[in-house]
Amino acid sequence: MVSQRRAEATKRTGRKTRKIMAWIMGILIVLAAGGYAVYRYYANPKHLLLTPKVVHYNQANGSPAFDHRITFLLMGNSLATVNHHVIRNGKVRDRSDTIILVSFNPTSKRIGVMSIPRDTRVALPGVGKTKIAEATYFGGVQEMIHVVQNTFHVPVDYYAYVSMFQFEKIINDMGGLTVNVPQNEVYQPGGALGINLKKGVHHLNGQQVLEFARFRQTATGDIGRIQQQQQLLRDMARQLLKPQNVVRWPKVAADVIHQLSYTNLSVNQLISLGLAARHVPLSTVRYATVPGHGSTHMDPYMHQKLSYWSYDPHLTSILIQDVLLASPLSKTQKKSVKIFVASGTSTMAPAQALASKLKAQGYTVVGTGWANHHNHHRTVILNTTGDKWLGNRLASLTGPSVTSFTAYHTTPWDVKITVGSDYAAKS
Repeated sequence: MVSQRRAEATKRTGRKTRKIMAWIMGILIVLAAGGYAVYRYYANPKHLLLTPKVVHYNQANGSPAFDHRITFLLMGNSLATVNHHVIRNGKVRDRSDTIILVSFNPTSKRIGVMSIPRDTRVALPGVGKTKIAEATYFGGVQEMIHVVQNTFHVPVDYYAYVSMFQFEKIINDMGGLTVNVPQNEVYQPGGALGINLKKGVHHLNGQQVLEFARFRQTATGDIGRIQQQQQLLRDMARQLLKPQNVVRWPKVAADVIHQLSYTNLSVNQLISLGLAARHVPLSTVRYATVPGHGSTHMDPYMHQKLSYWSYDPHLTSILIQDVLLASPLSKTQKKSVKIFVASGTSTMAPAQALASKLKAQGYTVVGTGWANHHNHHRTVILNTTGDKWLGNRLASLTGPSVTSFTAYHTTPWDVKITVGSDYAAKS
């Protein structure tokens, strides 16, 4: 009898245990389903970012091409010093040292990044034609948004303004950043605004990353500094999108919001953006710089001659279509791209063949001629449009080539292609 009662008790215990396990499994399944539902909700930017209000705003601002996209304006101020001490008040509005437009299409998963040089000459209401960096100094973030929208005809849905020393804190919160420093970068070492970085791949802390972002004594000056800042954006995205770092996103998002001086983004929106960006291959992100050339003009506020970046409106409109909208160029836009073809071989035949191919594609060939010598082994493309993606498409027409990319535009042509013997062999 005792053994029978024990057996029955064991059965009852077993049934209770199975019931409890079933409840636990059921709860876990519900939580998992709920968690997945939350993930799906946050991962779809249409819920938290591409809201009906944003769509209506883009349409109302006369930019129907942007009605299905989300556009962000990122701004970073310049570091200033008083008595050799860096000003670290994040709420003090200063001139914007960094101005970047980012456009994201949630449907096609396309991201475009367009950097605006801080010396770009634009019209500021009540001031006159001066540097775009002055917009935040005279009228704050809202003035910068107004100027960017009126100058480039791109709607701004969200904005974030960060002072440089706050950027340093954000990098430290991320655990630092691995960066490939292209050259020794030294400027006033030991001073309040000193820079001292060695060439090579290094894991940098916030202060060192800030130095890398500020360094402008490159071969191309401020344009080279912009390219380094674009590199930082790629490096930051690569690090944050690693699976092991996803669990840190809520804290990083909260830190970013806390460190930003001015923004209309919430923590939930930052997390949503990060989850959506996970599905975008970094190799497909398009980077570009507003093209133009250096010039000197009398500044209406300083009443002295200053150096400016005179942007090219025609090439900039092509860049916006190609990079921010990721849309095919219209026939008119294609035809407006001026290309010069030079022969680097002993005959003009390959250059003329390429010129005919470019015309058939819809581009304008402004001329053909001889290169500086006739023993070019590789075809070389010099792209001065500020649009790297346009250069890549031209390279697909030439076959093997070396592409040089810059935003400096001072020539009667937009792109120069020097045909080498590799193209002759291909033909």
